[in-house]
Parts: sequence; structure tokens; C-alpha cells
Amino acid sequence: MQIKFSARGIEEVKKFLQGLPYGAKVVVMRAFSEHIIGDENHGLKHEPQQVEHGEGNPYQWQSEKQRKAFFASDGFGQGIPTKRTHEGVNSWTMKVVDSNWTQVKIEGGNIFVQGNFQQRGHKADGWKTYFELLASNTAGGLRHAHAKLNEWLRGKGK
Repeated sequence: MQIKFSARGIEEVKKFLQGLPYGAKVVVMRAFSEHIIGDENHGLKHEPQQVEHGEGNPYQWQSEKQRKAFFASDGFGQGIPTKRTHEGVNSWTMKVVDSNWTQVKIEGGNIFVQGNFQQRGHKADGWKTYFELLASNTAGGLRHAHAKLNEWLRGKGK
């Protein structure tokens, strides 16, 4: 999965970033991206509490064919019962798209757990999609970026 944040097309943000010194752009874009990526408490790296499945709470398969394939392939090669590897949430990275820091790319994740192909069972187990996480963390990302910018500006005043 790839998410790109860009100032293009958002005139107010574009003007704001153009008016900032290079160092301030770096601070703002990095802080916003770091907040969106998050940690164990929020953002793209947040995992819901693990759900135990059994007779009273069976996993919600996409289809009977998928269920059979899972058991026939020993948990799609991960063993049964499967254990969380945290690979998807720990794979999130930020990459700078341009040297002027007007665009960054956030990449990582697992499309079957949180992406466009999210499986019914993952949704039922409390996994939010990337877009749900972006929507719920954007305001916090902007607050974090603003706080980091103010911190940076105070440091420049010394």
C-alpha cells in the first residue's frame, strides 16, 4: 500500500508551505507523516486487540473455498493457529518524494488486513482500513505538525 501526501491541488497548504523556510517544511511534513504512521496507540501502526476464535466465535471467512484453502495450506504457510507477526504494521515507512519537501510517500501495510482487499474476518476482528485510520488521525497529525513547527521556531529564536 502506498499513500502520498502532497501540497498540490490544495492551494492554502501549498501557499503555506511555500512561505516556510526549507527547515520548517521538513519539520511539518516529517511530523505529520510520523503521526499518521503512529505507534501501538494510534495511526497505521495501531493493532486492535487480538480476537480468539473457537466454537462460540468462529473466524468469518470470505468463502468456504478460502476456509478450505487455509486449512489445506497450513494457515497459508504460517501454521495453525496463526500468530500475529506484526509485519504489516511494522512495515510502514516514510519516503521524501521531492527535495523541496512538498510531498512524502508513506508505504507499508497489508492490503488483506487493512487495505482495499480487507477480508471480512479482519474487519470483524476490529481492523480499521487505511482510509479510516487516515481520516481519524488527520486532525492529530496537523496538531502534531503545528506543535513541532512551533518548537522549531522557538529554537530558531535563541
